[in-house]
Amino acid sequence: MVARMSRRALGFALLLMLVPLALRAADSMEVVYDDGRAPERVPLLRVDGEDAWFVRASDVARLLRATQFWNASSRKIVLGVGKARIVLTVDTRVVVIDGEPVMMRTETHYEDGSVLVPLEFILETAGQHTPRGFSWDEESKRLAVGGAGFNVTQVSFSTAGGRTVVTLHMTEPLIHHVDTATPGLVRIKLYGGRVDVRAFDVREERGFVEKVRAEQSERDAFVTLDVSREATRLRVDRSDNPPQLEIVLERGSSEDAEAGTIQIVDEGASAAGEFVIDRICVDAGHGGRDNGKESGDGVFEKDVNLAIARTIRDRIMEELGIEVIMTRDDDRMVDLFERTEIANTAGCDLFVSVHCNSWFNRGTGGFESYFLSPAKDEAGKALQRFENEAGGDDHAAASKSDVQFILWDLVQNEYIAESSTFAEYVQQEMTSRLGIQSRGVKQAGFVVLSGAKMPAVLLEVAFLSNPAEERLLVDPSFQRRVADGVVASIRKMQDRYR
Repeated sequence: MVARMSRRALGFALLLMLVPLALRAADSMEVVYDDGRAPERVPLLRVDGEDAWFVRASDVARLLRATQFWNASSRKIVLGVGKARIVLTVDTRVVVIDGEPVMMRTETHYEDGSVLVPLEFILETAGQHTPRGFSWDEESKRLAVGGAGFNVTQVSFSTAGGRTVVTLHMTEPLIHHVDTATPGLVRIKLYGGRVDVRAFDVREERGFVEKVRAEQSERDAFVTLDVSREATRLRVDRSDNPPQLEIVLERGSSEDAEAGTIQIVDEGASAAGEFVIDRICVDAGHGGRDNGKESGDGVFEKDVNLAIARTIRDRIMEELGIEVIMTRDDDRMVDLFERTEIANTAGCDLFVSVHCNSWFNRGTGGFESYFLSPAKDEAGKALQRFENEAGGDDHAAASKSDVQFILWDLVQNEYIAESSTFAEYVQQEMTSRLGIQSRGVKQAGFVVLSGAKMPAVLLEVAFLSNPAEERLLVDPSFQRRVADGVVASIRKMQDRYR
């Protein structure tokens, strides 16, 4: 009996050796917090067939201090982090954050009764879309978790000699955009900002400032100043050491005060010198053997991009009398890195790259604008490293990631302020003309050594994957509205930087 049981046990052990385990505990990471919690060790898991680390969803929720809900029928786990709602779906790479889809490199899995979340979700996705900050040391398997992660921390005031200086204190340099379109209000957008809203709740008068309030969106921070009618001139002084913005409000003429408008001064010259718009480069994405995206009815993105780019060219020349350089004016392949070189060689003053969007959900739609800036945090740097490695030297592979490569190639630090301003103008003008959802201005965090030597934006005009927007994209009247929006945006740039 003992011998028979031993043989049975031996056979069972051999069977286990022949059947690979889907999930295995491979290592653990040390997690340290800056919010007073004691350090802990969290298992790092491997899934067969995946060359990536995984963490159980329950551990992820604890790291983020998130609520979690598991829907077994839809195989989705929902995490609540502050006001953010994050949805991960088993066996997909898609993460939906407050309705916005984000693509990971690795799928979420379900094994042995646990939802397994790729470590990249914590380092990249959660790091970009929640107030938490993460720093990862691969060699020591150590994860440092930041607390609230505010990088816009306080506001201070000084008043003397007919002017008021409002100083926004930050922990890192941030790109900004100032909007004075609404009389009596100055609205400062801080890209990538995470603001301590309570520290910016100022209700008593400080010089020309009557009130201050702050808002936090998913990606950016906003600070709004209610300003006295006496203040009619505004200047922004930026400092990187220490990182801060000084909003200088000055008294102007009685005529200006009566009009209630605030003129932005001393922002008309870029780091490269006086900014004048004499020549514009319009880039039609894709072309030749690179079709770009394709709609359900067989419409190629390359053709739509070219039609819109030609319309933009014609409208700029008709309305503004400005010379336009096209990166392509027919159905041909143009190397991705050659596009900005065409603009640089021609001495262009603005670069506009035209694209169409696409998503697996046919209901997703809208228009969005990109401007370019360096990655600031660890999550952005990790994504940047991945994207740079993914491209390599294979231009055929690059053509499959047209938008990403164009974004990398457009990064140019000396023109970030002008690029962000141009992107904001484009988004405003398109929102008032196109009749589709505004998906906002987005900041791309890719860093390269070369790029466009001018302000540059990339436009995702609408979604080819959305049947209603597909019909718009091939409609000449819609293409004309897109072109008119670009022309109006250029006019605003001329007015601001003349």
